[in-house]
Amino acid sequence: MKRVVAVSAITIALAGCGGGGGSSDNTSSAPEANAAQGLYSGTDANSNAVGGVVLDTGAFYFVYANTTTNALGLVQGAASASHGTFQSDNARTFDISGKGASDTPVLAGYNEKNSVQGVIYTSTAKQSSIKFNVLYDGTYERPISLSSVAGTYSGSAGSTRGGETTTFTIGQDGAINGTGLSGCTFRGTAAPHGIKDVLDATITFGPAPCLYPGAALTGVVFFSDDQVLAALTLPDRSDAFVVAATK
Repeated sequence: MKRVVAVSAITIALAGCGGGGGSSDNTSSAPEANAAQGLYSGTDANSNAVGGVVLDTGAFYFVYANTTTNALGLVQGAASASHGTFQSDNARTFDISGKGASDTPVLAGYNEKNSVQGVIYTSTAKQSSIKFNVLYDGTYERPISLSSVAGTYSGSAGSTRGGETTTFTIGQDGAINGTGLSGCTFRGTAAPHGIKDVLDATITFGPAPCLYPGAALTGVVFFSDDQVLAALTLPDRSDAFVVAATK
């Protein structure tokens, strides 16, 4: 059994073009992969377990959970990583257990394929912060297959507007189908993210009683250990859908 972390994706496109003199030759360079990309796990200063991923695009998703305090949430954004500094000015924290979302910039140091450690500011004023430390998981380098993760998962799910228990399946074709205790349904698809141990995913909620009827979210799924974690955001990042479950 493996832990699944599904996290919402932001696409970042970096392109360059060049020409000179009287030449009409234009070239486009491929986006440069984020130096801090990888799967990570660790803790924060609130004794929460933290699991997350930084994609090659710089998009990152860190889910935190605590079975003692029942804390559950997501820190998500897009970061630059250069010369040992990992920084995101657009990060947001979705506090599922506290029922709130806010802008929370991130500033950290990183050692490539080793660790990321720093602070998550509690507001854009940057007057207070929460320290975190996560270590790199080398399974990120192994291509994922849908057949290896297909199955049924169950656990807790929620947004900042409320939570419930849920059960969902991932099919060998990547189809996602789920139902919450309230009767809220969701369905979507998952596909490998390049040649890494990550899946890109999308889901769409069904009608009421879903809190966001018909809303579509995008995400990423990755696997480690025995617990399932999921985190997806709405397109405007006003809320997130976070899942903690097991297979």
